[in-house]
Amino acid sequence: MKIAITGATSHLGSAILPELFKRNYEVKALVRETQYFFQDMPVEIIHGDLLHAETLHSLMKDCDMLIHCAAVISINGDSSGIVRQTNVEGTKLVMETAKQCGIGRAVHISSIHAFNQRPTDEILDEQRERVNEKAFAYDRSKKAGQEIALSMNQQGMEVLVINPTSIVGPYDHKPSKMGKVIIDLYSGRLPFVFDGGFDFCDCRDVANAIVNALTMGRPGENYLLSGKWYSFGQLVKLISKASGKKIKAVRLPIIFGKIGLPVIKVMASRGKTEPLYTNEALEAIFAGNRKISSAKAIEELGYSIRPFEETIADTFKWFQQNGYLV
Repeated sequence: MKIAITGATSHLGSAILPELFKRNYEVKALVRETQYFFQDMPVEIIHGDLLHAETLHSLMKDCDMLIHCAAVISINGDSSGIVRQTNVEGTKLVMETAKQCGIGRAVHISSIHAFNQRPTDEILDEQRERVNEKAFAYDRSKKAGQEIALSMNQQGMEVLVINPTSIVGPYDHKPSKMGKVIIDLYSGRLPFVFDGGFDFCDCRDVANAIVNALTMGRPGENYLLSGKWYSFGQLVKLISKASGKKIKAVRLPIIFGKIGLPVIKVMASRGKTEPLYTNEALEAIFAGNRKISSAKAIEELGYSIRPFEETIADTFKWFQQNGYLV
């Protein structure tokens, strides 16, 4: 069986590839970068852009199934339009091409952010309503993208949608936003954390469930992949334990974050960099749901959740072995 994958160079894609090899799948990957980490792996590389139909045809030709992992993650709106272009229009082109190429099953990777987080003190499962048009640009794009993907189900192609929470773990080559937080906390470049948190899941557990979804699960369904909610204060303690280094980080309430937003925006603008945090980030940190259920994925996709302490220890070790920590 041959699997086409988009987003193979992402953090999640990096965890999916070894899971595919472990099960003896042949792999074709869409790659835009000239430098990527799997040059020596048994992957057929298709160079090109997600928004080019000819490139997508080359990717999916002769493939049996698709994992659509490519996306743009944003905590800073969508002023350039790239978030919607990639997550919505790109998904539409990917799914249309998959149907044309005779792909039998497509697994589309969405996000927990496609779901309304409120009420935050009630269990959030697949029955929860999706975000509305007042939501942030990224959240709206993930909702629209998964709707497009699911609309292709039962048209000669089976489609499942996976909705992970905040992904952490090894294989974080770029690194990801959460990977940078871990690195910066350890190195002392991040002297504070907000007194909020996330529901964190391990990239390897998510990758295992995604590859399971190639042969398991019900077409036309969403599957939430969560872990457990941890505060950033708890995260600091786990990094300290994993590294053997006492990490000191002041915990700040949301009011300090709100007060600091204008300064953060100006600093980012002058430095032409991504802001350290945004109003969207504060919303996710302080108003994210703490009771996200993966019961459906556990039952139907064989999803399992390892201890977060193990995830942080393995992540720190991976960063250390690959030269990210000084």
